[in-house]
Amino acid sequence: MTDKNARIELRVTQSEKKKIARLAESCGLSQSEYVRQRTLGYAPRTVLPDVFFQFYQMLCRLCDEVADKVSPDTEQSLLEVVDEIQRQLLLPVKSTAKQIREEVATWRQQASGPSKDG
Repeated sequence: MTDKNARIELRVTQSEKKKIARLAESCGLSQSEYVRQRTLGYAPRTVLPDVFFQFYQMLCRLCDEVADKVSPDTEQSLLEVVDEIQRQLLLPVKSTAKQIREEVATWRQQASGPSKDG
């Protein structure tokens, strides 16, 4: 394990702090770890309910059971579905710097409330 002894202090509004706390909790992360991952360009996934993992395991077992009983095309389609589920719901996603800036800009707009222009 790496020694994390460098410290960064960050000032946010109360609204931003609540949003960070809510998002970190939904991902099963501490606020520090959530901010660290976001800062490094990762978009942590929310913690999925246990029933999802039960369903995912059943789907993987089904793929194993039918492997020699279906056409190669059908088997390939099943494997692609499992891979897509894993990619979309389980693996971390790395955002580009532009995407992060746009997301932060959106947060700032939401935190500041409606504009005086409209």
